[in-house]
Amino acid sequence: MNERLKKRKVLLALLLGGGIVFFIFQMSLGTVRIPIEEIFRFFTFGKIQNPVYETILVDIRFPRLIVGFLIGALLSLSGVFFQALLKNPLADPYILGVSSGGAFGTVLSIAVFGTGTALSRFFGNLPVMSFLFSLLAAFFTYFLAKKGKSVPVVDLILSGVIMNFFFSAATTFVIIYGWRNVNSATFWLLGSLSGALWQQVPPLLTITGVGLFIGFALSKTLNAISLGEEEAKNVGIEVERIKLFLFITGTLVAAYTITITGIVGFVGLIIPHTARMIVGSDHRKSVPLSVFLGGLFFTGCDTIARSLFQPTEMPLGTITSLIGAPLFAIILKRSRRLR
Repeated sequence: MNERLKKRKVLLALLLGGGIVFFIFQMSLGTVRIPIEEIFRFFTFGKIQNPVYETILVDIRFPRLIVGFLIGALLSLSGVFFQALLKNPLADPYILGVSSGGAFGTVLSIAVFGTGTALSRFFGNLPVMSFLFSLLAAFFTYFLAKKGKSVPVVDLILSGVIMNFFFSAATTFVIIYGWRNVNSATFWLLGSLSGALWQQVPPLLTITGVGLFIGFALSKTLNAISLGEEEAKNVGIEVERIKLFLFITGTLVAAYTITITGIVGFVGLIIPHTARMIVGSDHRKSVPLSVFLGGLFFTGCDTIARSLFQPTEMPLGTITSLIGAPLFAIILKRSRRLR
């Protein structure tokens, strides 16, 4: 047992060190390659001799990496909450219709109000519409599944599937019928970090901090619920209240990320599962590791999206799916062998 604990500690130390190096390395990649020594000089002395490099790092890449790391962390945290809520290690934030609802709100706003007009700025604020319809989809999912004072997990999943089909079909209808500004709609449907700004960092940091606090505060409760609702009730946990709280929290977190990057899949699905494979099912350990790995995975996929396909930029959601799908298949196969 001690040997296994030592191996986990070494692995975590390697992940932390490797993650920091990987994060710094990503800052050098892009349309303009910046030498690694210049980046170390930037972190050591706070400035670079080449003003072009300094502008690229300070105004473009650094905020993009910070925003991307926090978005990946939040998506993973949302995945942890939903997987505990549904008692399903293969669930993700979008299983309850959150993403499809956000996509519909966005394309509806673009189709009805357009972009760049006074009317669109007043009535068609895209992040607001995305956020509101994400919440609306989750609201319908929850109350469709509710039976009396309880919400059966299977019914919740089935309701999410229904909402996903409905809003996906509605999104397709709006795009084809109200065809204008297709490029703007594509950004939200396929995901991108190209609009990342320093102004987005403070609220993301705040939300991530609050989410981590909730994850730590409820870690023992999450452990109990993951073992079974009846066992959790027997030790005095108000399961239905906790499930509603997790549902609302996970939905709010996922909905907020959609307003910044659009729809990006697989992060909340594979990262919490990967974290549990490394440190076990104890949420006191898996929550912080999920946050860290989610941030690294998200920024890594974004670096690939903006660096390997120049002069164009590949949609972020395409990269996360291309990497996430086979990775998920490997994890699934390995978990079956371990049973």
